[in-house]
Amino acid sequence: MGSQKQALIPEPLTFMVLVVMLSSGCSTKNKQISNNSFPSKIPVLIDTDLGGDPDDIQSLFRLLHYSDILEIKGIVSTPCSQLESHPWDTIPQDKLIKEWIQRIDMDHLRNKGFTELMGEYELLQLVKKGSQQPQAPSKLGKTEGSEYLSELAKQYRMENPLWILVWGSMTTLAQALHDHPSIGSNIRIYSIGSTNTEHDSLSRNFVYDFMEKEYPELWWIENAILPKGKHETFRGVYQGGEQSGEWGNIAFVENNIRGKGTTRKGMFDEKSGDAFPVATWPKGTLKEGDSPSILYLISPLIGGVGDIHDPTQESWGGQFRKAYPEKFPNYYVDLDASPEECQATINKWRLDFMADWKKRWERYD
Repeated sequence: MGSQKQALIPEPLTFMVLVVMLSSGCSTKNKQISNNSFPSKIPVLIDTDLGGDPDDIQSLFRLLHYSDILEIKGIVSTPCSQLESHPWDTIPQDKLIKEWIQRIDMDHLRNKGFTELMGEYELLQLVKKGSQQPQAPSKLGKTEGSEYLSELAKQYRMENPLWILVWGSMTTLAQALHDHPSIGSNIRIYSIGSTNTEHDSLSRNFVYDFMEKEYPELWWIENAILPKGKHETFRGVYQGGEQSGEWGNIAFVENNIRGKGTTRKGMFDEKSGDAFPVATWPKGTLKEGDSPSILYLISPLIGGVGDIHDPTQESWGGQFRKAYPEKFPNYYVDLDASPEECQATINKWRLDFMADWKKRWERYD
């Protein structure tokens, strides 16, 4: 982790509500909510190292299946340091992302009546190539992805933020903040740390230093702060919770994913549910290590749990604390608790968020 010097800062800013949020006191548990029930989707940009461990592909499926709630504004590649151990390592990341979007076949779902979901053509236009190597940002480091992120973020404001979900190293995001620091007030970040931080600690530390030196009010959930293994809230999406019967990390794939989907009118040899990759660790499982960022945003609307403006509340995507409330009013990290306790803030809701996804897979039938 970077330096964490103390500093006095203003009180937390009050955020206006853009989307209709349901507090934990107004539960919608076990109800399907139409997109017409609230005025706007939540705008998100995904920064992903898809191309290494298949869990990013797994999370991409979930992301697109919930594009009736999340308005995907961009999918940007970020460096992956594990390519050599995977069969698709010769395919450029942006091309691979597009291939999996095609495999998921959103137009099939839209043609079946789920027109609130985003279409394939629109999604393909949103894929951008970000940083290719882990590194600190520099004057010459800008990429298509970092510039796209920056220009997109300029269209938003503090009271109407763009959510940046970081599923890998923070390389591309750090470059965007380096080149266009004014976007700091327009974005909210939910990043998955742990190994991702180890792969590019320089970019993560740049974002922390940016918060310390440039903009203390930066809004950031850092799930799984170092040292690795100490908290790792995100692992609750696949460790612990209801794992019996069809809800287990192997059984869910076999019972609820395999055989589903399409071949996109013969473009692919397998249906998307049969091509759905399982993790290399834990081997052969549904891992979805980046999905807590998705679950955090959909939790109030689908599960009736939490408030996206307050990470200290319980939610499907975890529960967090302010690390330095007087210094950084909007910086949230794992609870000061054991890994099991941190992960339980997600896995306690496992049956709810897996049952809802099962219904979305059934839409292919």
